[in-house]
Amino acid sequence: MTPSAPLPVDPWTAIARGMAVHAVTPRPAVGLTPSTVIHAQDKLAVRYYAPRAPAPGAKLPRALVLVPSLINRAYILDLEPGRSLCAALAEAGHPVYLVDWGVPGPEDADEGVGYVVDELLPRAIARADRHAVRQGALPGPVVLGYCMGGVVTAVTLARHPELRVAGFIALNTPVSYAHAGRFRDLVAPEHLDLDRDLPKLLDGDGLVPVNVMKPAFNLLDPVGSVTKYRAVEAAAADKDKLARVLARERWLEENVPMPGRFAAEFIRATYQQDQLLAGTWVLDGRPVDLRAITAPTLVVACAGDFICPPAAALPLAQALGSERVDTQVLACGHIGVVVGSEGPRTFYPLVDRWAREVGGAG
Repeated sequence: MTPSAPLPVDPWTAIARGMAVHAVTPRPAVGLTPSTVIHAQDKLAVRYYAPRAPAPGAKLPRALVLVPSLINRAYILDLEPGRSLCAALAEAGHPVYLVDWGVPGPEDADEGVGYVVDELLPRAIARADRHAVRQGALPGPVVLGYCMGGVVTAVTLARHPELRVAGFIALNTPVSYAHAGRFRDLVAPEHLDLDRDLPKLLDGDGLVPVNVMKPAFNLLDPVGSVTKYRAVEAAAADKDKLARVLARERWLEENVPMPGRFAAEFIRATYQQDQLLAGTWVLDGRPVDLRAITAPTLVVACAGDFICPPAAALPLAQALGSERVDTQVLACGHIGVVVGSEGPRTFYPLVDRWAREVGGAG
């Protein structure tokens, strides 16, 4: 007698099981690739990932500086073995530098966008450049900015042409905010009056606290809890799969607060007034002109991204002063591009190949 196939699990039973596993299972360790801090300023640290030794007589390929979002933990780019952009690029031979923004405290509440783009990030890029040259790399790294990290990188490069940069990779970087999807809907001026509403959301230290930011992020994907718990339940029988799911969950759970002044300045200029592409963003008395960026640039968008849809990211390609601008749309989502299967299969090799093309070494 042929055994009958197992009956499908009722979806609500699967969700309940997933909730139970999610609640009691310890989160795995993250950020495991060995690194050394080579620069620190305020809460920011630059982490260096040493490259695999080149073959005898070969030159090091161009260094890469990775700039993640300021409102999430930097270890998304070094989440776990096999899903680490830092580790993959170092293994490919690149000196790799990760900008870890750290966790803001009360003393950071009055730090605005200008402090980030004119003080913190330029120094971090320059310090990584000097360190990479001492390791044998050519001067001028390729800088990769991810999401909000791509925005502050673009603004930094536009305002600091003195920085030696061989190339710029903008990953899921929103620049056309009229097309910026669900987050734009959430903070649009008709829904959020920054002068009236933002002060009510700040904690006593002048920060936008995690307990305000986390529900806002959850609203971007209203059915995310259902899919999350079903994914946990589906992976529960396989230790490695469960660890992979919960590593991503750990990152999603570990939000960081945002300085109130930065939040007000950034949201107003970008999501509410769409000043970046228009060239009307005047920051600390100086305009932000994306045409001042002349380095070769790769603009990467993801077809399944509802945080930064391709329509929000791709217009950057026409806004720069660069002679070479390449674009790529990948078949994945905002987070999956760096920690999903598409990362090691497609995105990591794309970054390695493009950095070598524009870098002129390796």
